[in-house]
Amino acid sequence: MLFRAPVVQIKRLTLSVLCLFVPAAMGNPATADSRQSSPQQIEQVSVEQVAQYVAKHAYEQAEQLTLLSIEKAKQGNIRSPYTFFQLGTILQNADRYQSSNQALRLALAQYTQLGELNMVSRTLLALGTSEHHLAKYASASNYFHRARSIATMQGDGAFEAEILMQLGIMQKEQGEIEQALATLKSALALFRQQQVLHRISACLANIGDVYLTLSYFSDARRYYEDAFAMAQTLESTALQGDITAKLGAVELREGQTSRAIDLFNQALLLLHQDGDTAATSETKMLLGEALVKHGDTQAGLTLLNNSYGYALQTNRHPLIKQTRLALANAMLAIQDFDQALKYAQNGTLHAREVSDIRSQMDFLTLQVNAYAAKGDFRKALDIQSVLQSIREKMLQSENQAVIGRLQAEVELERQSQALQMLKKTKAMELAQAEHRHLATTLAWSISLAAVLTLFLIWGRFKQRQQNIVLRREVRQATVELENKNSELENAYKTLEQVSLRDTLTGLYNRHYLESQLPAEIKRSQFAIRQNKEGVKANQDLLCLLIDIDHFKRINDDFGHIAGDKVLVKFSQILREVFRQTDLIIRWGGEEFLVVCRQSSKQELPELAERCRAAVAESTFDVNADTPIQVTCSIGFSVLPPHHNTQFDENWQQTFALVDYCLYAAKLSGRNGWVGVTDSSSQRKASPSSLPIDKKFNFSQSKIATSFNNIASITWPDE
Repeated sequence: MLFRAPVVQIKRLTLSVLCLFVPAAMGNPATADSRQSSPQQIEQVSVEQVAQYVAKHAYEQAEQLTLLSIEKAKQGNIRSPYTFFQLGTILQNADRYQSSNQALRLALAQYTQLGELNMVSRTLLALGTSEHHLAKYASASNYFHRARSIATMQGDGAFEAEILMQLGIMQKEQGEIEQALATLKSALALFRQQQVLHRISACLANIGDVYLTLSYFSDARRYYEDAFAMAQTLESTALQGDITAKLGAVELREGQTSRAIDLFNQALLLLHQDGDTAATSETKMLLGEALVKHGDTQAGLTLLNNSYGYALQTNRHPLIKQTRLALANAMLAIQDFDQALKYAQNGTLHAREVSDIRSQMDFLTLQVNAYAAKGDFRKALDIQSVLQSIREKMLQSENQAVIGRLQAEVELERQSQALQMLKKTKAMELAQAEHRHLATTLAWSISLAAVLTLFLIWGRFKQRQQNIVLRREVRQATVELENKNSELENAYKTLEQVSLRDTLTGLYNRHYLESQLPAEIKRSQFAIRQNKEGVKANQDLLCLLIDIDHFKRINDDFGHIAGDKVLVKFSQILREVFRQTDLIIRWGGEEFLVVCRQSSKQELPELAERCRAAVAESTFDVNADTPIQVTCSIGFSVLPPHHNTQFDENWQQTFALVDYCLYAAKLSGRNGWVGVTDSSSQRKASPSSLPIDKKFNFSQSKIATSFNNIASITWPDE
């Protein structure tokens, strides 16, 4: 699981920017309002009413009141930009980004008209944050760079650091990991230079998030621990809770689920003290994921559903997306593919509504995995094609974002140079104005105008040339990236074919079984525990070990090539006998292992006889004078024999049992089958006399065989 930075962290960043910088930029609000000749009392009531609606989760009423205020402003009744800045910020923190953007854009237009650069830059940062949440990364990057340009010109280092931190968080989400790390470290240096301690702690935590994304767990832990120590110094309970949850995510990624669960519980205690319900709900979601991975599925699903209910109730879109992803992954883990598809499909629809391309890709990937696990490969391929189309759109969007960022950087440099040139020229004019006549001053003014015109023309020409070169390089890089992606996909398919399948028969090998069997056993145990009254049938997991009789004789008499042909034909018969959903494994040599999913243990004798008869009735062409007949021996059992034991013990005991039964079938004359359809480890008053019960400590097992009776079975010696 890739750790997702808490949604509330970005919300707190927006609030901190409002609390720290807006009063300084605004000066006296009353003076500003009086300067705008706005009805202050009406505006204050409007802001307070919107805040009250948001506190009650009445978001539609809050949006309607905001839109009404915007209409009044357009009619000239309310014109205070600070009012719309407040309204936009309140709606932004309630995840109502579309309405927030309308209010913020109106505030930006008015502040720009008034020439209040301080508030222009802060409004640009708020707009960039909203666009970031809407996954409109190119637009968000443009706003951030414009805000930074103003902060740089005004020498406001603390605010520039805030902008850089927001930009770094967005770059990490876009996958620009190296750029994000460099941006966040630049923000950290500025925060340290300005000695803004609580922002230093937040920035350290964000850098830790980047290292966690890169799976550099030791580096991530080091940054988180430094951030936690500073949060303790500041006595910030909320920040301590957030960072403790991040440390839990590191442990979870490293597979230390018990340690992760402890840390998430500690984080919940800290967040409960702070009273932050949103952060508490998100941490509960992470704890739910950890419990599912730890094996406590019921408790984990309960926490995930609680977080999902809170997200729906408060209409927090980022948290809704995260909990849907977590629930879909949990359902895949317990083999509940239909429920997993439900969460993934709902998440896809919501992501499409808000134009969140990256979330669409995440949910579509889950749908592909779920359909593939169900065996519905046609739907999986259809969704995979849609996913590939979205990836291409994402690549195009990212290319546009790169071009936009470079253009913004070029514009920033151009404005800086123009400002320096203007300052030099102004100083020169002031020095010469004392000694020169009006005609000389006029000549210099004409010359200055000509120089500036030429400079602007040359600057536009150079910018156009750079844009042409950049577009050419981006197109070339895009083609190369597509080629590399195609080569990587082909190599991955080849590697998967080689590592998971037997090259001769095309059947799965032991590696595939080791990756699939633990989940199958857990699913079967879970289904049986949920079905104590026996309402649902076909919940058992069946295991059959099949061996070709006298295979060595075939190799000796006809050669190894003939033996390979027998193995290939034998594997084809197994595919015809068993279902596509059953796991057919070439276990080694002439031995084959079949694991039947969602079956009934009462079907074991019928399956074994159908397999034995199919092999005995088939002819095998080995390029001899006449085709030969081949028989097989089979041992079988339910997997696992007991549903209350661990996986390692289950598998070892089951394989030993079916191997013992196979050996008994061979000693009893071959071309037959012996197996256990039921067993019990509870001791009875009269112990069983069967060798198999003595060997495996069964009190009384039910034996099934194709031979005359149980007494005719020749059991292997101890």
